[in-house]
Amino acid sequence: MKLESRLSWRHGIACIVLCTACYYGDELLRLNSPRGLLLRAVTDNATHGTLAVLTWLLGYLCHKSRDRLNNRFSNHSNLMLSHTKVIIQSMVCGMISCLVDVDHFIAAGSFDLEAATHSSSRGLLHNSFIPVIMAVYYYTHRRSLAVVVLVAMVTHQLRDGVRRGLYFFPLASTPPLPYPLYLVTMCLVMMVFPSVLPKRERIIYMVPQVA
Repeated sequence: MKLESRLSWRHGIACIVLCTACYYGDELLRLNSPRGLLLRAVTDNATHGTLAVLTWLLGYLCHKSRDRLNNRFSNHSNLMLSHTKVIIQSMVCGMISCLVDVDHFIAAGSFDLEAATHSSSRGLLHNSFIPVIMAVYYYTHRRSLAVVVLVAMVTHQLRDGVRRGLYFFPLASTPPLPYPLYLVTMCLVMMVFPSVLPKRERIIYMVPQVA
């Protein structure tokens, strides 16, 4: 019971951290918007990357695994290796989330920043069917990289969805997401994704207790 309570607090704190990052990232974007198009674009893209990194790291930090009581990470070198792997995965997740915005330029057919940011069309990487395809690919091939891409794209598209809705080409777009729904969904993504990884990929961020 004590362990369950401690893990519940861990999830709660992680959600507060993630929601705070979401809110202040958008506030920073609002404050930087009048200061120039380039600063706005950099702030927006950096926020996407930061939220993807945080989602991945916090998901591992608070995840309760069935394997939490085994001793496979009792060796210090193995523990450090697992930590390093998670950090690398989080960085890759953040970079992919940032790279999604490349298709603004592709959709605009121009490398001009103003044309890209004011284009009414939305590119392939903003299509919300892509995460669905990645989820299907993961469940058929069990590749952890698919989960990294999935988290990167879902966090990016959820944040964009607050302004423009989710884009399901060739069907339609949804209405803009209510901000509370966006925050709740981000927290759900953070809490759920570690549990769908293959067992060998479930890194536990705690040193097992020695009996």
